[in-house]
Amino acid sequence: MNFKERYEKVQWIVRRCARDYYVHLWESSDWEQEGMLVYHQLEESHPDISQDESRLYRYFKTKFRNHIHDGIFNRL
Repeated sequence: MNFKERYEKVQWIVRRCARDYYVHLWESSDWEQEGMLVYHQLEESHPDISQDESRLYRYFKTKFRNHIHDGIFNRL
C-alpha cells in the first residue's frame, strides 16, 4: 500500500477539521497538504501505526488538530 492509499484512511479527519475551523485564504489543497505532512510525521514516529486503524484515527486526529491549533492559530 502506498502513501496516498494509507493517507486516504484519515483524509476524512482533515475534511472534518476544515469544516470545523476556518482559516482565511486556505483552500482544500492547503488542508490536504497539512494533512499529508502530519500523516508523514506520524508514520515516521510510529512506523506500525497503519496496522491498527483505531489507534491511527486517535493519534492522527489529535496530532492534526494540535498542529492546526499550534502552528496556524498561534501565528494569527
